[in-house]
Amino acid sequence: MARVAVDSPPRHRSSLYPTTRLSYINQTHSSSHRDSTIPKRSSRRGRMVRRPSGKRSRAQADRSPRPGRKSRESKSPAPAAEYIDPCVGWLRRSGSAIWVDPEPRGKAIFIHDGSADTFDTGIAVRFRVTRPRTDIQASAASIVECLGPADSDATRLKMVVAGLGLPDEFPADTLTEADAFGDVEPEAELADSEITLKRRDLRAQIHVTIDGEDARDFDDAVSAQPEGEGYRIWVSIADVASYVQAGTTLDREARLRGTSVYLPGKVLPMLPEKLSNGLCSLQPGVPRRTITCEMVIDRHGARSDIRVYPSLIRSAARLTYVQVQRLIDGDEGAVPGQPASVGRHAIDASRVLRRRRFGLGSLDLEIAEAAVVIDASGGPLDVVARAPIEAHHVIEDLMIAANESVAEHLLERDLAGVYRVHPPPAQEKWTRLQNWGKRFGLSLRMTDCSNPGNMADFVEHLKLTPQAEAGQMLLLRSLAQAYYSPQVAMHFGLASQAYAHFTSPIRRYPDLLVHRALWNHWRGKASLRGLDDLAKHCSETERRALQAERDVTQFAACLVARRHQGEEMSARITGVHAAGLFVRPDDLFAEGLIPITSLGERTGEYFEVWDEAQMLVGRSSGVRYSLGEALKVRLVRVDIGMRRIDFELVRAAAPDGGTSRAARATSRDAGKRNRSDRRSGEPSGRRARKSVRRRSRKP
Repeated sequence: MARVAVDSPPRHRSSLYPTTRLSYINQTHSSSHRDSTIPKRSSRRGRMVRRPSGKRSRAQADRSPRPGRKSRESKSPAPAAEYIDPCVGWLRRSGSAIWVDPEPRGKAIFIHDGSADTFDTGIAVRFRVTRPRTDIQASAASIVECLGPADSDATRLKMVVAGLGLPDEFPADTLTEADAFGDVEPEAELADSEITLKRRDLRAQIHVTIDGEDARDFDDAVSAQPEGEGYRIWVSIADVASYVQAGTTLDREARLRGTSVYLPGKVLPMLPEKLSNGLCSLQPGVPRRTITCEMVIDRHGARSDIRVYPSLIRSAARLTYVQVQRLIDGDEGAVPGQPASVGRHAIDASRVLRRRRFGLGSLDLEIAEAAVVIDASGGPLDVVARAPIEAHHVIEDLMIAANESVAEHLLERDLAGVYRVHPPPAQEKWTRLQNWGKRFGLSLRMTDCSNPGNMADFVEHLKLTPQAEAGQMLLLRSLAQAYYSPQVAMHFGLASQAYAHFTSPIRRYPDLLVHRALWNHWRGKASLRGLDDLAKHCSETERRALQAERDVTQFAACLVARRHQGEEMSARITGVHAAGLFVRPDDLFAEGLIPITSLGERTGEYFEVWDEAQMLVGRSSGVRYSLGEALKVRLVRVDIGMRRIDFELVRAAAPDGGTSRAARATSRDAGKRNRSDRRSGEPSGRRARKSVRRRSRKP
């Protein structure tokens, strides 16, 4: 299980929320089950796609051209300018004619420029339209990239990624601007006369970076040493704002992307590689521009003597999470020399900070996360549960402390900035969670719904029950969505009164804005403007990236699940809905659905949804299926185009597998059952039942 601090900053975190269930809930299950490789394009770029029926539907919303560029819209009165941006499809040939059949299906687009001459027929390609279709001439395209053969899962995955509509390649002017920067010259950096606060030379202070083994963009380095009964900590972050100036082509492209997107086997970076993996990456042994948040923490984890300033560091070592974990486990040889001492102090300091944060009410969720294992060809090999180790939390704790400190720094100086806001859960979500918890003797105080400590106490007691995993997922779905705002407000999940994202400017635009606010202050410039629109845009690009990550992960899960079709497996109920039971197999970390229509096929049973109790209850038999219950299921169908995995119930698990006695209860003695329900907090009577009833089979 992965311990998750809600809205924590480290890169090892994938999306916290489970894959979207809209495809199960909003779509009628089709008997034909299309095996389409590519979904409808994302709602980001404007084009009309002509369907085979001749009707046209808008596949993507309008996209404004980048500043300084001509509009891509055709000036002719054609119905639409199709496939202007790089798209995907299948390469075809007949005689001397070469064309692409786009995905999703559309009119053939011919290739005339020779870009397809070296590629085989039938392969998947990424292409760009060079001439839009008009009333008097056909469209034409140029091949950008070969994605692979049609029978490969790796190719299918690449097509989905390419078909997301997210920015991939950088414009030539952006790359040219990035390439113009030279190496850091320490003497020149320290002698800069344009700022009122000089860069501090911290090259003698031992800093280390702690990242995954495959990481290349090291945007944070830490140093720690004992001081009194506590520690002095330095969190030094890549000074991206000194390279990406407002109004430049680099800034426009970074703003457009909003965030780096981490997909299975591929990263879509916010900044060009020259910066993200080069000048802004805190590589060991080379001087780098940074902004440092320095603080002292006492033995109780309280922060004091907070200072934020531009600096120059030289990382002493690039440590991995595995190395730091070995250090935590007592392996003295895991990290050699002075970096080992810094690492041990950082570990101790993070534990002190963590205890204080959880004591204040920060949510400590232990929720497994999906990780797609990619094979040598780039295809999905498996989908497994990600289980972070304590080493991940060392960086997490230090980064959260720095983010809070910088937010307070902005407030104390009345500087315009962008804050991270996480509202408390809505009253109805809180009530639903409270009623569900009553079934297991869990109490959630309703006296102050804005107090995260009440929720934190509930979580700690929940972890001691067999329903811990399912209950924490229910809790996570009950939380409000975090967003960016120029107005400071509470971060409920972290129990913080002021929180800003400061520690990842290489991969998040809001962090870059915070850095820019600091630089404007140090250079005596005016405060940032237009932050309302920028904060809204950053929230939107974050949601777009999260949805892309979920969609590609679920697509990969479908490819893996297809190899197990027909197999029986153990699973647990992860969600209860009018559509049926959402389940996740123990050995395949992918969520699927047992449709409600399949649950009582042999008996013609009606099922009622008890929403607050998170149960499906048989109307005549009283059979119950509840959140967290263990089942034996069979994987019966995979619809790759719809991202659906369908199961059927084989049987409820044996009592030692977690099935409650209520699963075999009947409704013959309604009075007895209702009294039992009231004692356990379950709804009873018609008024308490959700007014959604499904007959599992037509009479």
